[in-house]
Amino acid sequence: MLNAFHFQQPLWLTALVPLGLLAWWLKRHRHNDNAWQKIIDAPLQALLLTEASGKSQPALLWLLASGWLIATLALANPSWEYQPRPVFQTDTAQVIVLDLSRSMDITDLKPTRLARAKFKVEDILAQQKEGLMGLVVFAGDAFTVTPLTRDNDTLRALLDSLSTQIMPAQGSRADLGLLKAAELFKQAGLHQGQVLLIADGAERKTSVQAAKVLQKQGYTVSVLGVGTPIGGPIPNVRDAQNQPIVVPLQVSTLQQIAKAGGGIYRPLQSDDQDIQDLLTSGKTIQGKQARQSDDLQHQDWKSEGPILVLLLLPLAALAFRRGWLLTLGFVIIPLLQPDPLMASPLDKLWLRPDQQADQALREGNYEQAEQLAQDPLRKGSAAYKRGQFEQAVNEFSQLHNPDAHYNRGNALARLGQYEAAIKAYDEALKQQPDMSDALTNKAKVQALLDQQKQQKNQDNKNKDNNENKKQDGKNQENSSSSENQQKNDQQSGQKNTEPSKNADGQSGEAPQDKNSAADNHTSSSPKDQDSRQAEQKKPASDEKSNNGKEQKKDNQFANANQAMDKNKGQEQPDENEDAIKAPPQSSQPAPENTEPRGDPKRQQAIQEADTLNNEEKLAAEQWLNRIPDDPGGLMRRKFKYQYQQRRQPAGISNQTPW
Repeated sequence: MLNAFHFQQPLWLTALVPLGLLAWWLKRHRHNDNAWQKIIDAPLQALLLTEASGKSQPALLWLLASGWLIATLALANPSWEYQPRPVFQTDTAQVIVLDLSRSMDITDLKPTRLARAKFKVEDILAQQKEGLMGLVVFAGDAFTVTPLTRDNDTLRALLDSLSTQIMPAQGSRADLGLLKAAELFKQAGLHQGQVLLIADGAERKTSVQAAKVLQKQGYTVSVLGVGTPIGGPIPNVRDAQNQPIVVPLQVSTLQQIAKAGGGIYRPLQSDDQDIQDLLTSGKTIQGKQARQSDDLQHQDWKSEGPILVLLLLPLAALAFRRGWLLTLGFVIIPLLQPDPLMASPLDKLWLRPDQQADQALREGNYEQAEQLAQDPLRKGSAAYKRGQFEQAVNEFSQLHNPDAHYNRGNALARLGQYEAAIKAYDEALKQQPDMSDALTNKAKVQALLDQQKQQKNQDNKNKDNNENKKQDGKNQENSSSSENQQKNDQQSGQKNTEPSKNADGQSGEAPQDKNSAADNHTSSSPKDQDSRQAEQKKPASDEKSNNGKEQKKDNQFANANQAMDKNKGQEQPDENEDAIKAPPQSSQPAPENTEPRGDPKRQQAIQEADTLNNEEKLAAEQWLNRIPDDPGGLMRRKFKYQYQQRRQPAGISNQTPW
């Protein structure tokens, strides 16, 4: 027991230092309490002096010192043995199955369906502080983001990197997501759990069948519908007729999935009522399993400090009898009263107008701050906070310091004027090159500008492709009619000729084909030939000027897809049909270019980077910081690798690519 003796809060022992100083002071002045002791001789002091007046003061001090010592030891909380304490740990498990198909980019729910779905996932993680939680995403295939874990922060950190662009195959295979959730439960050794499907639609037949399988295995399936019944168009996706594809919320399908899985269906709402209903249904079903997991034991040190507090009761009773406790209460209680705070308009008399404007900005009174502000920087800040971005740009334009240029760039970015915002950031960086905020915002605005230009190029490409298809159709009709006429002329001319023989005795069919092909090129009239060549060259030149490298890249990907389809043979007919039915915008993302490890130029660049001085390294680090971070890149490559390893047949011949 003595070996295990310790204080759980040993810092309280420092309170004994004032007690030691008090004892030293009392010992030093013990004989100097009465001034007559210095004058009267020691043999006569016992006869002439009375000690009654000096006895009460040492008694009070000894009583105070004893209480001080006992209270300090009690606060230090001594302990010398363990005490078992039961621990309750719930084993409720939930797996969120999130839809990452292209239809989740629809903006019928602002800002997008996917953004609203991720907000709901964050709400679920905030409310589910106990139990196991996993995350699965699906589109044309299903992938595990995180297995079942108690660390909700990990899931929360990965939500920002989830987008529809990281999926290697598009589709709406919610059944694969449900089966993947069942695998996570089995890997954790759990026979009960809840699956929360967050989607805007699914393949009806296979998804309902998968929900029934999970319900038989003891796992319930509840559904949160994301979207509106009217729906909206998928961004940058059009059908074969160049019409936007509108995808509404498939309410009936999602309701059937929830019914087959033994759960409930709720549409996405602006409040937390939908999440509360889904989580409550899961807790009701898994309540029995949660109550059976309280057999864990935890060893804690037993606190003996409360026992020492009992020793203070006799001292408190003695102090109360002599009236000391009441006197002490009159001194301490007034000190515990809170000080009242009053806001007086007279306080503004001691503040300048700019200080009053700063105070109004901190308090959120932006209109008052704009009225009180005298310099353009404060006025612009107040207008920016109010959402008056045009007025903020006008105020910031009156100044030419780095802060004004930076704030003007932010306001222009809010207005969607990305090129002007980048110029404002450049002005700020020209005057203050180490402004990290300007570098960061410039990189973000540049990314938005590139995305906007890419979207415009994509739209122009779609228009050019449609025009080229129409023109090619006309050219094919004209060429087919001219070829038929040439064949008829050729057949009439060959009736009077005999087939020639070659040296080996074979008929001259091959030379005849070559000659006929040459005749086909020369048989048409010059006028028709020039017009046809002009019609063929015109769309080709337009396409080359508009598409450029993108058309070349599309041809490479088309050749690669043909080679992959040729290798697969008859194993995956469904995926080939989906590739034919899919619109051009929904094709698979291009693989990222990777440099070979043995590149001598790269090795030379690495060696030169090692010999840089501090200034050059700092400049290189600033340039590297301007590169936008892509946390979803690793996840995209992981999913793509897993998808290539599986290569499972889709199983549904009429699967939609969104």
